[in-house]
Amino acid sequence: MRKTAIILAVLWAAALAVQPAAAKDPDTLVVVQEAEPVGLDIMQSSIQTTMSVGYNLHDTILKPQEDATVKPGLVEKWEKLNDLTWKFTLVKGATFHNGEPIDAAAVKFSFERLMGDALKSTHRGKLNLFKGVEVIDERTFTMSTSEPYAPGLYMLAQYFFIVPPKYVQQVGDAEYNLKPVGCGPYRLERWVKGQEVVMTAYEKYYGPKPAYKRLIFRGVPEEASRIAALLTGEADVVSGIPMHQRPKILASGKAYLTDQMGSMNYLGLNTYEKPFNDVRVRQAVNYGVNRELINQALFQGKAILCRGPISPRTFGADPALKPYPYDPEKAKKLLAEAGYPNGFEARLAYGTYMPQIQEQAEAIAADLGKIGIRVKLEPYERAVMWERYKNRQHQMFIYFWDDAPEPDRYMYSLFHSKSRDYYYKNETVDRLLEKGRTTLDPAERAKVYHQIDRFLYEDAPWVYLYVIPEVYAVSNAVEYKGLRDGYLIMSTARPRK
Repeated sequence: MRKTAIILAVLWAAALAVQPAAAKDPDTLVVVQEAEPVGLDIMQSSIQTTMSVGYNLHDTILKPQEDATVKPGLVEKWEKLNDLTWKFTLVKGATFHNGEPIDAAAVKFSFERLMGDALKSTHRGKLNLFKGVEVIDERTFTMSTSEPYAPGLYMLAQYFFIVPPKYVQQVGDAEYNLKPVGCGPYRLERWVKGQEVVMTAYEKYYGPKPAYKRLIFRGVPEEASRIAALLTGEADVVSGIPMHQRPKILASGKAYLTDQMGSMNYLGLNTYEKPFNDVRVRQAVNYGVNRELINQALFQGKAILCRGPISPRTFGADPALKPYPYDPEKAKKLLAEAGYPNGFEARLAYGTYMPQIQEQAEAIAADLGKIGIRVKLEPYERAVMWERYKNRQHQMFIYFWDDAPEPDRYMYSLFHSKSRDYYYKNETVDRLLEKGRTTLDPAERAKVYHQIDRFLYEDAPWVYLYVIPEVYAVSNAVEYKGLRDGYLIMSTARPRK
């Protein structure tokens, strides 16, 4: 199946190369990602490609910045009343795409929907210290937390999207996931599943108007097809560009590369079940993977080897930690101590949409085979991979997270037992994560995250692999700068003069 897909992709790319590209509407911007969205309600998914689409349709009360500060969004001003409460004032006259007003009541409705059990939003764990929204008047509201929340404003800016109450109540959550009505710079025109999501610029958008009247997102799993679309002029912005393809794009003279987030790849382990409920086995796997060799072979030595679960580029990473060294003999000794002198069989799942993932999976499987762990590879397309992840059906799995500037953005949701954790639980980690959220002094807060980083390094629920510097490829006709969080917010794109 995979070989057939690759052959088809190559043939398709070759056909494009000998055919003149059709003239593209200069008012249309085409973005090609590794996969299409699983839905269009940004509150129902945390998958990167889905959220990139959703960010163009929806909007937040604040705008996150790359240094973890915030700027005005749907609120024009705010003030901190005390350590637990903020007061916000909405911009005047902003509306949803169907004309519903964006008022304090809509903010309250959106928060209650986000935190409710019916939606089961993957984002609610990030905002669960907020108690609710109190409406003061049409444009003014307060939000309070149960405890001081150091990254509170930043997390609101990243994950609190406002939706139209009347429309959502009329159609329900399932229909809203297919036909959302947001308040972002673009409004939905149509979503043809398996083909494209088409949006048009919202003329009454309260913020800076996008330069392109039409925005199209397409999901193309095969990297050869994505790059062919860029070089033939059918796409303007392309994600999922592996290291070995970057020189080819630059040499074409038709496109450039812009930095985005770092993709922090990890090998997850199901610590609830044998054999990975034993810390010695988990540490053995860490010693058994030759990260540096993979880095040199696949990423030209440009990836950053991870020490612990906090990216080396994120606030709170413990600089005293060193990456697990490659030591297969020590790994074998630990396996023997844990009762597995002859190793064992294990399943390794991975999403086929991830760049260079097949090569990574094969390299990891080969390394683990040398210490007696006989690995069966299980490739899945994005939606299936995610569903199996949520249902805790993976034994080992390769996934990734971004190296955002704020550690609470991903540490709580991945490692706290009351968040969306599916594979690890530890009371000490829970306590430290809660302390990290509520400690307001930056220096003291950094110390807490150093403790978290070290504890999870030693307890080893993951194999911390590497941060891969990611890029977008952009047509020379377009001016666009990637963001560190990795989301494709295309209202900032402009025709290059």
